Amino acid sequence: MRETCVSFEVLLDPERTVYQAYQLDRSRLRSWSPRTLWLYVKLLASGRKWIPKQDESDTSQLGGDFIVDAHGILKLAYRSYDPADRPSVDNLLAILKRL
Repeated sequence: MRETCVSFEVLLDPERTVYQAYQLDRSRLRSWSPRTLWLYVKLLASGRKWIPKQDESDTSQLGGDFIVDAHGILKLAYRSYDPADRPSVDNLLAILKRL
């Protein structure tokens, strides 16, 4: 929580149980594609800092975005093709507003 400074609950899943349950993918090729590298170049150029992980992170792990309502019903399941593939913030907020 110190790293993110968020005021809401965050799921930590070091065993990747939820990662596997949501059927997220791994790919070294897609994780370090030219598209992904370009995203990192743009982020660094905008002033973001590179903070290397000190743990045994899986750099081939691909992410996703999921919205689960108060009743535990999955309202959005977006599995990223590569690290740069994410739904827009506007799309995520629109779904949250409908809940």
